Amino acid sequence: MELRDSVALVTGAGRGIGRAVALAFAREGARVALMGLTASHLSAVEKEAGALGARCAVLPGDVSDEGSVARCVAAAEQQLGPIDVLVNNAGVYAHGPVDRLDALVFDHTLAVNLRGPFLMARAVLPGMKSRRRGHVVNVASTAALRGFAGGAAYCASKFGLAGLSQAMLQDVRGSDVRVTCILPSTVATDMALRGDFLKSPATAIRPEDVAQAVVDLIRLDSRVLPVSLELWQTNP
Repeated sequence: MELRDSVALVTGAGRGIGRAVALAFAREGARVALMGLTASHLSAVEKEAGALGARCAVLPGDVSDEGSVARCVAAAEQQLGPIDVLVNNAGVYAHGPVDRLDALVFDHTLAVNLRGPFLMARAVLPGMKSRRRGHVVNVASTAALRGFAGGAAYCASKFGLAGLSQAMLQDVRGSDVRVTCILPSTVATDMALRGDFLKSPATAIRPEDVAQAVVDLIRLDSRVLPVSLELWQTNP
C-alpha cells in the first residue's frame, strides 16, 4: 500500500512506539489520527508531524472503552477520511506473580492490551472490507511467545493479542485487507523503564526501529501477506 495521502490511525500515539510510528507515517505523506489518553502528549506529536507537512487529528480517548472508540474513529474519519491503516499500539504493563496480583490490575491490563485492539479493529474493519483496502497492525511482544516470572497479566494479554490477530486475519481473507502482528523484544520506551526490564538501553530496540518495520510492512506488494514479524535486539 502506498502511504502518501492515506489515512492512518495510531493508538498510544503520544509517546514511545506510537509517537515514532505516527511520525514515520507523517514523513511518508500520510494523514495521521493520533489517539491516546493524554491530550497534551498528542498535541506535541501533532506539532512534530505538522512540521513534516502532515495533517493530523488529535483524538483523546480510551481504547478499552467502547463508546470512546466509536467517537474517536468517527472523528478521525470525519476530519481525515476513511481509515486505511490501523496500528493497535496502546498498551500497559503490570508486574506481579499470580498469587499476589490484584484482579483489577489483571483486568485493566487485558482491557487495554487485548480488548482495546478488538474494539478498534471492530470499528474500522467493515469500512476496510467494503473498500477492499486496509491494513491492521497489532503491536504485541515476544511476551506473546513465552511467559516470564511476574508477567502473568502482560503475557496473557499479548498471547491473546497474537491469537486475536490470527483469527482476525482469517476473518478478512479474500477482502484485500491485511492483518499483521508485530512481536518486538524489549524496546527502549518509558514503559520499559518504569517496568524495570530495560536491562541494556544502549543495545535495545528503538521505537524508530519498530516504526520503520511498520512502514515497510505496509509498503509490501499486495501479493505478500505479512502475518507476523518478530523483532529482536542483536546484543541482549
